[in-house]
Amino acid sequence: MNKPNRMAARPTALWSVLAAVAALSLAGCITVPVGGGEATATAGPTAPLTYVDRLKATPVAQPSEDAATTELPQFITESRNIACVFTTSRAGHLNQPWEPNNFNDSANAAAPIIPAVNCQMVSYPQVHAADVQDSCAGSNVGYLGGVATLLPEEAVYGGCRAGVTAMEAAFGARGTVNQLMGSIPALVPGAAMESQGYRCAPMDDGVACANLASGLGFFLAAEKYEIFGPGQPPATAAQSSPAPVSG
Repeated sequence: MNKPNRMAARPTALWSVLAAVAALSLAGCITVPVGGGEATATAGPTAPLTYVDRLKATPVAQPSEDAATTELPQFITESRNIACVFTTSRAGHLNQPWEPNNFNDSANAAAPIIPAVNCQMVSYPQVHAADVQDSCAGSNVGYLGGVATLLPEEAVYGGCRAGVTAMEAAFGARGTVNQLMGSIPALVPGAAMESQGYRCAPMDDGVACANLASGLGFFLAAEKYEIFGPGQPPATAAQSSPAPVSG
């Protein structure tokens, strides 16, 4: 009687085990025995950090220049494309130090003061139609990009205006840098500025700002913008911004 060929059976069994391990690894997580029969799970790909996660991990620092030269906390990026100010709003009017505003009008004196962050840009993406927040006095014309405002319960990109942003007027191709705009201190990548519960930091060739408690915020760059946080749809590659406007 012939004996079974056990040596021939072993390679077949080995290949079966290897095939099973390969199938499990494609699923993103496998469990393999480790010395003494113990099992260890290996994690699959991790999700990328959100802007809020990255802001929380960025240390708060003073701008590279003397922050005492300005009344309100503010900074400009090293590229001179984006500047942000931590300020307040009253009856829908921002206390914006870079341009005329109605914040201090007597008609608004009884309105509550709300903390805000306002950023302006030189080169910026156009506004998505779905993000237009104002009919601009019923004209439906003049809602332009290049500005973003963060309030406790709202993040908005764009606004009604005639002409350029204060940043364009100062640092655009035909701009003139006045003393006020020229004194905005620079904030380098890897450092953040924080005030009133908001934190902003230069990153990814742009600036991210968020309300750290709620997670609501925005990211701005010359080529794109994103509003993120509670109630906002997840950003996808298909939501690329229209062609940027250069100051």
